[in-house]
Amino acid sequence: MHRSVVIPRLSRELRDQSAEAFRDDRRWIGLFHSEYLGGVIASVLGAPGSGKSTVAPALAELLPEHVVLDWDDFMAPAAALAGREIRQNPETWPGYHELVHAVVIAMTHVPMVLLGVCTPAELDGWPIDAWVLLDCADDERRRRLTPFTAAEEVEDSVRDGREYRLLGLPVIDTTGRAPDAVAADLAQFIWRIEES
Repeated sequence: MHRSVVIPRLSRELRDQSAEAFRDDRRWIGLFHSEYLGGVIASVLGAPGSGKSTVAPALAELLPEHVVLDWDDFMAPAAALAGREIRQNPETWPGYHELVHAVVIAMTHVPMVLLGVCTPAELDGWPIDAWVLLDCADDERRRRLTPFTAAEEVEDSVRDGREYRLLGLPVIDTTGRAPDAVAADLAQFIWRIEES
């Protein structure tokens, strides 16, 4: 039987302490883009198996005033429109990219967390104010993906994870951690951005 767990929001005092500790390190917090006036948009980058989709519901509970958008949220309806699976057909990827971009642009009036596999270079020009990498150990990624993913795709994901580590983004490690603990770290990252 599946039970929903409601994760309590951190106290204002804890959030203030976290924000104070983070305030001096603004290296990955961009200036607001002049094309829009709205909420902060944070992008959570992670190779497959890092825990993005798993952590999304807990993150949404902690950030009820934010839109938590998983890059994969529109795969099924987009596949229905395209008449073929998006993931397995690279020729559909540019159109899917534009679909997600249109959704992000339409929602810039609210704070948003975008979870996906696109790097800062791939989303250049998007109104993203901060980046963070969700990562896990290579063995953990293999363990998570192997039961339902082809071996070649698992190794591609491991390679992607290694490449993402080279980007120098702030990292939240999900290895051996429960989704609610990872979501709490992500929420603190978001609050620090918004309070800086």
